[in-house]
This record gives sequence, C-alpha cells and structure tokens, in this order.
Amino acid sequence: MAPKRKPAAAPTHPIVLYDFKIDEELDLHGMAVDEAMAAAEELLDRYQKRPGAVLRVVHGSSNSAPNSIRKSLHRNFDTVWKRRIKRYRLDILNPGATLLEVSGA
Repeated sequence: MAPKRKPAAAPTHPIVLYDFKIDEELDLHGMAVDEAMAAAEELLDRYQKRPGAVLRVVHGSSNSAPNSIRKSLHRNFDTVWKRRIKRYRLDILNPGATLLEVSGA
C-alpha cells in the first residue's frame, strides 16, 4: 500500500504578477482599428497629467497584418503619441496586451 500524501499547503504570501501597479486597463476587443485608436487616445488624455502612470491596453494577439489593432497601436506609440509615452512593451504574461508608462510631456 502506497503512503498517503499530504495535500499541498496553501501559499502564505500573495502571488505577485507585476512589481508595479497598473493604474488602468483598456480592452479594445471587438473594436474597429479607428475606434480602438480613438479609445487609446482618450485613455492617454485622461493620464496626461499623471507621469509615471502604468496602463495596460488589451488588444488581442492579432495577426501581424500592418492594419491590425496591435500594429496600429504600436505605430502610434512610436510616432503620433511618442512624446506622451515614456516606454511600452508587450505584456510578458499576455502577449495580447501592451503595458505602457505615461511620460511627463
């Protein structure tokens, strides 16, 4: 007869997904590209006077077409909204989302 195993103990500390606080999340699923860009710009407008705010934009892990929401969003981060964003990157926990930090400009 095999010995009985003890059930695994529950973790004593909370699981930390990020080492920073996400101030707001915007979900762009179901939107057309132009609607998604307008929603992202409204989000940036709300955080314009909050440098250092971290935002998470959920766009889905769309294909690599140049007119996809993800590609259009990143293109705008690099051009139109360049001064408003300090840095951005795909979320390592979910490649269908982008994390960005608002700049002080």
